[in-house]
Amino acid sequence: MWHLPCPRAVGRAICRALSTLGTLYIGPHPEVEPLTGPAPGHPERLCADVPLTPLERRLVRELEAG
Repeated sequence: MWHLPCPRAVGRAICRALSTLGTLYIGPHPEVEPLTGPAPGHPERLCADVPLTPLERRLVRELEAG
């Protein structure tokens, strides 16, 4: 009688094989730099010339207090 492998094991093997095949065509993944915050010009970036509102100052104090 035949013993069939687990479907998950087969799926993992197929995924590894496709990843290896893709690496042959595009090369290994480059090292990714860690994120440090919003990009320059992002809408969530703070403007240095605009003072914080009272609410923002309170939130900064709360975050710094931990």
